[in-house]
Amino acid sequence: MMLHENISGQQTRKEKARAKINLTLHVGPINENGYHPLHSLVVFADIGDLLDAKLAKKFSLSMEGPFFQDTPDGEQNLILQAANFVAEKNNVNIKLAYALTKNLPIASGIGGGSADAAAALRLLSRFGDIDWSKNSKRFLPVGADVPVCYLSQTCIMEGIGEDIKPLPKRGQLAAILVNPGVGVSTKEVFEQFDREGVSSQPGLLDGSLLRMAKNGCNDLQALAIKMQPKIKTVLAEISQQKGCQLARMSGSGATCFGLFNHLENAQSAAKIISRKQPNWWCVSTLLGELE
Repeated sequence: MMLHENISGQQTRKEKARAKINLTLHVGPINENGYHPLHSLVVFADIGDLLDAKLAKKFSLSMEGPFFQDTPDGEQNLILQAANFVAEKNNVNIKLAYALTKNLPIASGIGGGSADAAAALRLLSRFGDIDWSKNSKRFLPVGADVPVCYLSQTCIMEGIGEDIKPLPKRGQLAAILVNPGVGVSTKEVFEQFDREGVSSQPGLLDGSLLRMAKNGCNDLQALAIKMQPKIKTVLAEISQQKGCQLARMSGSGATCFGLFNHLENAQSAAKIISRKQPNWWCVSTLLGELE
């Protein structure tokens, strides 16, 4: 289907690139195609990067925000890679000028780059009046987390990211996200997993989000701690905060999350940790969706 650039006006549209949190992450042994099969309980935060777009003669990207200087620009940025790839593969004759406000730390295990790319594709779909929500797995060549970030909803993610099972009406969890200012290479932590990692089995997938989270674990956490010992310090700091029900690393790290019994306790914990560790990135948030 060829889409012609017949949308009038220069309106700017906006999307939030919500942070992706792996409440659990079970990693299988590498298979014959070179990938690790995953099983993950995924939720999205009510915080994230912000992306604006308007019609243009070519795809472009400008950036600002607390972490934009650490973010790849130009064609090295996943936003432009995703937009160019999907537009070409789907004969979409629309170009957008994107403006990114980078609020999330990079290489931090919360899907920032993938969430940005997914937001860029949602904007492309809105300008082009296209619905890709039922076949978001076509975005897998852009990045393994892009399909789940495109949907941006509570789900179980399996395979290498192509098998997504939404879990509606699971509510929200009060939480904090903490990154000590270090990054963990996803490639390197998976290589370490191949050398000495152990695959765990997913827990029971019933009950509340908190129960499901507690029934699982993150198979990469111990390995990431070996690579970045500060992660252990972060988890200990989170665990000792009032009302904390679970502290764990997200994804391949180094961002960790804490789940709390009340939002007020999460907000208080974020303030306490920020005062003690002013160089850490620490925010309170809600994970999941409203009923």
